[in-house]
Amino acid sequence: MDFLRGYAVFLNYRYWLNLRPVPLGPSLVGAIFSFFAWFIAASLALRLIARAMKKKDPRFADLLKRFARPLSTAGLLGLLCLLFAYEQVPILNLRLWFLLTLLLCVYQIGRAVAFAVREYPALKREDAEKQRLEKYMPKKK
Repeated sequence: MDFLRGYAVFLNYRYWLNLRPVPLGPSLVGAIFSFFAWFIAASLALRLIARAMKKKDPRFADLLKRFARPLSTAGLLGLLCLLFAYEQVPILNLRLWFLLTLLLCVYQIGRAVAFAVREYPALKREDAEKQRLEKYMPKKK
């Protein structure tokens, strides 16, 4: 269990609820900024792909937007938490906010995955059936 020795501080509640935590160093600020900036970049990429797929496959575009939303939320909240931690704003600079932001992101992505697994295939089948029946309907002149 020697590999967990460096992470023992994360298991202590005082680390997460310390009202006056140690200020973040410049390298750590850069690493955290890059981490949450990648969330925003991934969200933008998914939104651009969704926009491109909107006419071809609107259901898939909606699915991509469902995955982009938690990434943008976590990215923006994470950068806001980083700003508060960097500026050492009381109460708002708790390390707990980073943890809650990531937990919120995991929850939202879990909901998107559940939708993709449970409801998306049924919606695709419903669209295919509707398209199959529409070819027999009279067309407007």
